[in-house]
Amino acid sequence: MTLAVSRTGTIFKKCERSNHKPDSNKRCATSTCQHTCDNPERCAHAWTLRYWVNGKQVEKSFKDTTHPATGRVNYGSGKKLAQDWQLKTTVDKRSGDITFADHGKSGKSGKQNFGEACEQFIARMQVSENSRAIYLHSYRAYVQRVFSDKTLAQVAQDRDGVTEHLTVTMRHLSNTPRQQTRMVIVGTCDEAVKAGRLAKHNLADITLADHGPKNLHSDFVFPTYEQVQFVANGGVNPETKRVVGGAGLCVWLMRGCGLRIEEALAVSRQDFIEGGTVLRVMWQASGNGRERDPLKHRKRGEYRDVPVPSWLWAIVKDLPDGPLMPGLGGKTFQRYGTIYFRFMRAAEVAGIPDGFTPHSLRHAFASAMLARGVQITELAHFLGHRDINVTHQVYGHLLPSAAKRAVAALDAEFAEWSKG
Repeated sequence: MTLAVSRTGTIFKKCERSNHKPDSNKRCATSTCQHTCDNPERCAHAWTLRYWVNGKQVEKSFKDTTHPATGRVNYGSGKKLAQDWQLKTTVDKRSGDITFADHGKSGKSGKQNFGEACEQFIARMQVSENSRAIYLHSYRAYVQRVFSDKTLAQVAQDRDGVTEHLTVTMRHLSNTPRQQTRMVIVGTCDEAVKAGRLAKHNLADITLADHGPKNLHSDFVFPTYEQVQFVANGGVNPETKRVVGGAGLCVWLMRGCGLRIEEALAVSRQDFIEGGTVLRVMWQASGNGRERDPLKHRKRGEYRDVPVPSWLWAIVKDLPDGPLMPGLGGKTFQRYGTIYFRFMRAAEVAGIPDGFTPHSLRHAFASAMLARGVQITELAHFLGHRDINVTHQVYGHLLPSAAKRAVAALDAEFAEWSKG
């Protein structure tokens, strides 16, 4: 049974002709209103959510998003964003003891509907909006149909059912969606325990074996210095003789400091500390290029310090304060879609093999670290992995053989000991 929510507020477009009332509205009568679109489903105006907060009517607008690579408008996506915000507002109001719907199973002591608890947990996660959208997709695709009609207490105690769902029902999927689904289910129960709605739950130590994807290391493509230089700076396509734009300084930030592309786009000159030997990574660029969001899976204010190679500091040290990748058209930062398109186009012209992505530069950083003796525990911190098992999972195959290291250590010890 799908969770039924009586949502607060109304979603509409102000430009709809149905709002045009020249007989009763002076602005409509003088044609100075904004009710002008014959097809509001496919126009450039934003969707509006109108709702009440503390006795006051407020509005929030949501524009349709654009495809990051093609720039095409995803018509209707703004309405979807408005619906998500509407749901968040409804859940937030309910948590403040304002009742909008009778769900029967809502209440204290674990009787709350699990689907409702999941939506509330996702809405309050301290993550970027992109990450929130990913977890919301995992909930709708893999959790809602199976668990949304159960109570919070029922799911919290159903260890066998949750384990079977993650390891058997979802066994055909790669590790990432299964881990995201586990995060939604277990995280919801964790939050309920903290809030006092549950005394405990039995799902904490459910582990998932990683059986895929088969192409787990397909993006471990390490191009030459000249090829990376072309991706950063651009150049002339030898076949068409046309100029190809580069992705810019973010390429060297990823290669030299192991940053994710969104993190690289958010770096400012003042983020370099201790004489340029350390980069304090605290932000990732938002999708709209106007602000910086907290790091992936981190709360606002959390950061990690990453060593800066001297060659990278030489590039950065004389630059002015402010973003190293300033945006266009009044935007503070470059947008992900724009840079990704430039990156992949330049990589193709440079002749880099298939599989190469911006993330490949992060892999090259990790590979260089491990090959030269940096401990994997330190690498996990530099990469921003909260769980070192993730680092082992992705980069364990790059580690020198533990058995060979152990044999060499024992042989050396025996040589010293036997001579003594």
